[in-house]
Amino acid sequence: MPLITFAVAHGRTLDEARRRLEAAVQQVSTRFGAVISRVEWAADRTRVRLEGTGIRAEMWVDARDVHVEGDVAVLGSLLGAPLSAGLKQIVQQTFQKQLS
Repeated sequence: MPLITFAVAHGRTLDEARRRLEAAVQQVSTRFGAVISRVEWAADRTRVRLEGTGIRAEMWVDARDVHVEGDVAVLGSLLGAPLSAGLKQIVQQTFQKQLS
């Protein structure tokens, strides 16, 4: 069962980080909707749990970082590795600083 854990510095206010977390979850749900059946938010919207067939992940933001932890067991490494890589890519792109 592939485990995933990483953190990315977001360099934003907590309110902006929350908005970006919501955007990242929307992208993950769209891209991997076939395996994600449940999305459960904390009341303050700083933490979310995604669950489904062969996947359990938590994502949260604090004052400095966005964190992702989870187990991805979707057909072992056949689909688990691409799902893990896709999740990391979405988070990094969503929280990446835009150059002006």
